[in-house]
Amino acid sequence: MKTVIIITWVTLCVSVCGQITQTIKKADIIADPSDPKSVLGRLYPGTEIRKIGKDASGEFIKATLDFYLPLETLKEGRVAKKIGEWQTADNARVKLLQVSKQGNTVEVSVIIENRDKNDMDVSALLLFKMVDGQGNIGNLEFLESKNSVGIVKPSQRLRSDLVYRFMEPPDNVELSFQSKLGGDQVFFLLGF
Repeated sequence: MKTVIIITWVTLCVSVCGQITQTIKKADIIADPSDPKSVLGRLYPGTEIRKIGKDASGEFIKATLDFYLPLETLKEGRVAKKIGEWQTADNARVKLLQVSKQGNTVEVSVIIENRDKNDMDVSALLLFKMVDGQGNIGNLEFLESKNSVGIVKPSQRLRSDLVYRFMEPPDNVELSFQSKLGGDQVFFLLGF
């Protein structure tokens, strides 16, 4: 069992970390090694990439690249974080602790931290919104949720366990948090 865990960790580290190198000549970025005409763009000498594998033929390296695009060039410009990451919206910080899905029901646990000098009124109905990939909104089930309403004192935290129900089993679910009406919004990908 220990060997499997070690191998899994090494595999995970290589795929996330990868090996960093630089290009030495101009090269096309190809989406599919079996179709050399599937060009997505071009890299120039000196571009830093992260090697994470090879294709089946061994002739192409699978790589990742950090780059930036102007916000106005994207259909959807928001950036969603993952489970376990903190995000800040105005004077509040929120962290998605855990998620689960069973049929039409999605349960999430979040921590809300008040970073303001005043008390923060928390109402999950107003601050959180859950939407699937088709734009269907999950209905917050108050009677099944815990701490969906409360007051968070300055520098204090509140853990909320929220239950949402959809008409049909949802896919590509995203949770948004807005610390106050008209304020900053942050988003979390739920992983299903």
